Amino acid sequence: MKIYRVKVNGKVFEVELEAVSEVKGSVQSTPVSTPVATSSSTGGATIVAPIAGKVLGVKVKVGDKVTKGQTVAVIEAMKLENEVPATAEGIVKEVKVNNGDSVNNSDVLIVLG
Repeated sequence: MKIYRVKVNGKVFEVELEAVSEVKGSVQSTPVSTPVATSSSTGGATIVAPIAGKVLGVKVKVGDKVTKGQTVAVIEAMKLENEVPATAEGIVKEVKVNNGDSVNNSDVLIVLG
């Protein structure tokens, strides 16, 4: 058994792995995509779900001012809580999800203006 540290969204987890067979070769890391600010039809930015899961919490409401990087929602996926950061600064114009909603990858969560 080998213990590895894995960093996911800035949080460090320790995992223990058992080798069942070894294959010679190299491992290349592929960066995980992060939510990207996109323009909405209203001229603001949209914050999308980075992963499919269940919305555990929406941390903002219409009219709130958010800064880039601020946690705006929490999505549970595979028993892990994933914080969704604001991808741009702005004022919350619309919240498209509620606690308990199921979302798919890239679903619009929040619209900023």
